Amino acid sequence: MIGSIEGINSGKVVDSVSCHQFLFPYLLFYCHSVPKIRVYQVDILDPNSKAKINNGVAICHMNTSSWNPTHEAFLALGLAPGRIEVCH
Repeated sequence: MIGSIEGINSGKVVDSVSCHQFLFPYLLFYCHSVPKIRVYQVDILDPNSKAKINNGVAICHMNTSSWNPTHEAFLALGLAPGRIEVCH
């Protein structure tokens, strides 16, 4: 269950660099530019007690116009590039 949501950097759209781990047979980092995103910090609550049990970070891509139209987000939502933001 989601609790409070706070925009990092006041919720402003920013450019960033994101890095992902790959096992290659050793640890390798793949970094790439991520333009036009918003970052949010989110409290995660226990669904029964409503007590905060963790927090997470959500990154929202504000411009998806150059994305592949067969991206799973568009297929799942029935939309197309540039029509929605995608968060994860």
